[in-house]
Amino acid sequence: MERIMEFYLLRVGIIAAVVVGLVLLGIVLLVVVKKLGLLGQAKNVVEPVLRRRTQDSGIKGAVAKVVLDRLDDPRHR
Repeated sequence: MERIMEFYLLRVGIIAAVVVGLVLLGIVLLVVVKKLGLLGQAKNVVEPVLRRRTQDSGIKGAVAKVVLDRLDDPRHR
């Protein structure tokens, strides 16, 4: 039983590390795009995809709505 618990703990740790890594990668990508002045071009590419995703239910639709609202907000440009 102990080995099974260790396996599950290891699996959760690996999943958490991957999620944290993806979040950090996203933040770095956003900072680089903003620093290079390409945020307007990136918005033009991402906006149609987000508009389609806002029609989804669940967490995908909710995240797409939040990101789309942040892109449309002039205070964050």
